[in-house]
Order: sequence, then structure tokens, then C-alpha cells
Amino acid sequence: MPPSDTDLLLSRSSAFSRSLAGQLARDIGERILSGSLAPGQLLPDENALCEEFDVSRTVVREGVKLLVSKGLLEVRQRVGTRVQDVRNWQMLDRDVLMWHQSIQIDGARLQSLMELRQSIEPDAAFHAATRRSDTQLAAIVAASERLSEHAGENSKYVLADATFHIAVLRAANNPYLDALESAIFTGLMLSIRITNPDEARNLKSVPLHKSIADAIVAQDATAARAHMQTHLEDAAARLTQGLAAQGASGGR
Repeated sequence: MPPSDTDLLLSRSSAFSRSLAGQLARDIGERILSGSLAPGQLLPDENALCEEFDVSRTVVREGVKLLVSKGLLEVRQRVGTRVQDVRNWQMLDRDVLMWHQSIQIDGARLQSLMELRQSIEPDAAFHAATRRSDTQLAAIVAASERLSEHAGENSKYVLADATFHIAVLRAANNPYLDALESAIFTGLMLSIRITNPDEARNLKSVPLHKSIADAIVAQDATAARAHMQTHLEDAAARLTQGLAAQGASGGR
């Protein structure tokens, strides 16, 4: 059976996030991503972090080590632990992407994620049309049908939308595209809050998804790519419009 929407979400979770060190890393990571801790800023010393999070020094060191591995922090002797420059952040790291979903993201970063999707997903759809297995095809078609069924239930619609796009990406059967799955998922989950705020907008998006699914069913790679391009161009335009409206109303 194709994976359920809930299965998809559960697969996003990282086991380390449930550990004390993981929780500490997530908290500090979200502060960095949100700008509360700016590049170049020093973290409080180890004792202060132990007191703030009510954990041992071992936990603090493990949490900091995780953030160093993701390019968010650097540790220097006789200086301390400092926030790295943005250029060093491992933006495609699964946990860094997951942390983005818990904070307020600026418009420029949302548009960058949309540009990534536009660069990747049309070619993924092209390859999915000729490489998909029967099981993968069933997952794409089922997700497309759920989009229509749940257009009036935004939370279920969002999950069905994410399922659809990840199913297409997986059906391309390219391990390097699979490595971008978390980035595609995060980009969609963050932008859809703006691009699809209600049932009316969802209903307009349903046929765009169906055209992609139909092309993949027909093994028409050129049409699959073209329909995905059209869909993402529409989403990008709505994202730009939504961000502009938020800016005009002071929403950001």
C-alpha cells in the first residue's frame, strides 16, 4: 500500500531530536535560524547553558557538537562557541530543515526554497513518468485523489499535497534527488501557508496536480515536466503576492 500522509510526516523526524542533547541542539538551532542568535555572536558559557537547560555538561557538549556538525556553530579555544556565518550552515541538513518549520521564516528564505523546488521538481516529474514502478504510480495517483477529497480541509489538504510531491520525487528513482526530499518537503510546508490559505485556492490547485499525475500515468515525460513547471510557476507567483500582502499589512 502507498504510505499514508501520517507516515510521511513521521519519516521526517530524526531520532536524535528526542534525546536531551537533541532537544538542546534544536532549541539553540531555532534561535540561530530565527536570528535571535546572530552570526558572530558568542553563546553563553557551558555552565550557563547547563543551568538554562537543566542538563549536564555532557549533554551540552553533545548538543553543541551536533550544531558544529551542521555548520551552525564553531568552537574556538580561549574564545568560546560562536555562531557561524550563514554561508557555512548546512541548509539541506534534515534537522536544520525541520527546525525551519517551527520558526517565523523571512520572505527571502521562502522564495529561495521555492526556487530550489522549481529547479528540481520538473525534472523529477520528467523522470518519474518513465521510471516509476506500479507501487510508486499508485502513490502518486492516490495523493492526487486525496487533494480533491480534502480541498475543504486545509490541514488534510496540506498533508496530501506534501505526499504528492514527495511521491513524484521518489518515483524518479534517483538517489541524489532522494537526498533533497527534506528540502522539497520543508519548502512546500512553509510556503503553502501563504499560497493556499483557503478552499478556493486549493480547488484551483487540484487540476494542476491532476495534470501532472495524468502525464505520469501516460508515461509522457515531456508533459509531466511541463505541467510541474506550470504548477510551480503558479505557486511561486502566489507566494510573491502573499508575501507582498503580508508586507503591506505589517504581517512580517
